[in-house]
Amino acid sequence: MKRILLSILIVAAALMTACGGQTTTTSDSARDTVQVPEGITGEDSVVYVENAVLQSPFSVNDLLSLAEVHAVEERLFNYENEELAEDNPEFAQQLTVTPQDSAALRLANRLMRMSEIVKSEGNANDRLQWASAVNAAIDTFCKAVPSVSSAEALDDIIRVMDKFSSQTQHEMNYQSYVYATIDYYHTIEAYRQWISAVPTAIKPLAQKEYEAWYDLNEARFALWNDVSYTREWYSMKPLEIEGYYANLADNRRAELDVERAIVLDGKPYQQQGETVTTRQWETWITEHSVPQDYEECDEAYMPSDSLVAERVQALRTTFSRWLGTRQAFATALPEEQSKSYDNLTADIHSRFIGTLPSLIPYGEE
Repeated sequence: MKRILLSILIVAAALMTACGGQTTTTSDSARDTVQVPEGITGEDSVVYVENAVLQSPFSVNDLLSLAEVHAVEERLFNYENEELAEDNPEFAQQLTVTPQDSAALRLANRLMRMSEIVKSEGNANDRLQWASAVNAAIDTFCKAVPSVSSAEALDDIIRVMDKFSSQTQHEMNYQSYVYATIDYYHTIEAYRQWISAVPTAIKPLAQKEYEAWYDLNEARFALWNDVSYTREWYSMKPLEIEGYYANLADNRRAELDVERAIVLDGKPYQQQGETVTTRQWETWITEHSVPQDYEECDEAYMPSDSLVAERVQALRTTFSRWLGTRQAFATALPEEQSKSYDNLTADIHSRFIGTLPSLIPYGEE
């Protein structure tokens, strides 16, 4: 049976957006009109346009225009297998890309392309803009597919990916990346709504805590990806690491629900675990500063001492900053709320180093 990689589907719409040697207009803004040189075509042309106009801070319109997707044909492709079709006449019809499938693929393309733009060039505040841009892309999708609600739109991406995936390792790795990005969007959107909801007097503190969490989250992921997990030859590493990243995002979203109850509803929170000591914290860092499979690790794949030192220092620095922002936030709250918030901070720290189970109802870090 003819198998077409799902990643090709996701970028197919993007490949329609640029032609070498032509002026590519990605929005009605003059700064988004770029002359693409002769010889640069396809995906390289898209990248050329984006690189020419990328500039943080991004606006929602920047992100939407840079990830603009042109019309996709109603039927992108069929799986072709005459022998199987003879045994199962409905097979070809089941694997035909419907108009709804095409709309979901366009949404997936915009979600991932905008995410990559911010990931490579942006910061925490650009991620908030990304969440708003995703919301706008979802609105566009729902206009094209009225039968799907905005709350179900990103689930429809998963439906389409599951529909066409042949479950090769490459496809599963890519799917895990998309799924993790969807989870990450939900968490950034929850943060965006949280910052908007807190009282005006403490809104700047909520913003600073978000920025510190963003940097800490990225530092922790970088340490795990580059230092403590180095099985570069392991085919499922992308799938596992994206699942880990999604778990971090889901946990933070669950914690934000608790914070909302504390700050906005005055609900008390009792600490569930012991406060992490400095020694426990340093021990955790030490244990995660060597590969998980150190004994089996080929020397060629071992991280350099300088990389280990850089990633460990980034984790220490971002953690200290995050803790400071949460202490400042707690100080600005009434006494009982402040105590509950401090209790939650202690438990987040415990969960951070794995001494408490996840808040989410599945899996563990």
